[in-house]
Amino acid sequence: MNVDIDSYEFTGIRISLSFVNQLLPGKLQGNEFKGKVDFSTLTDILSEDPGSLQRLEENHVEEFVSLAKVLREIIVLLGKGEVSTSAQKLNALMSECPATPSLECDENGHWHLHHHPLDAGLIAMWTAICAEGLARMVGEQHYHRFGVCEAVECDRVFFDTSRNGRRRFCSVSCQNRTKIAAFRLRNSKNK
Repeated sequence: MNVDIDSYEFTGIRISLSFVNQLLPGKLQGNEFKGKVDFSTLTDILSEDPGSLQRLEENHVEEFVSLAKVLREIIVLLGKGEVSTSAQKLNALMSECPATPSLECDENGHWHLHHHPLDAGLIAMWTAICAEGLARMVGEQHYHRFGVCEAVECDRVFFDTSRNGRRRFCSVSCQNRTKIAAFRLRNSKNK
């Protein structure tokens, strides 16, 4: 599979991963959401869409955190191979915020296909974009490429773009940390 999730076409997947990994606490921060997500984190995530930034307000943070929780649940299910359950949840999201395709021309004269009504509210718009992106990967039989990092101290989600589709970690850092810990454990048992 040769997928560049940095391309415009994969915005829904990329932003879904960012919402989950940056708006929800991981194992290092505890399993419960304690405190408020910093507004600047949300502006960083949405910075690639100037229109979203213009509409973004502090009171949107909680709604985006709620969306991130649903997206995490779906991605975890996909990572476990529970496609039917995740498809039901995606269908519910898409019926709540329909992904109505429309074409829009940007300031550079480039046309983009959007997967939301042009007049959609900010949360509904991003819900549609994210749900459509994840649903497209399910429909294209790439659901097995979603995963949750297997490193002990990490639970970030990822989309595997490797050729063999067998990635187990969100990053090389987590992979290396896990390998070093296993090596040290083996060496301590051999002494």
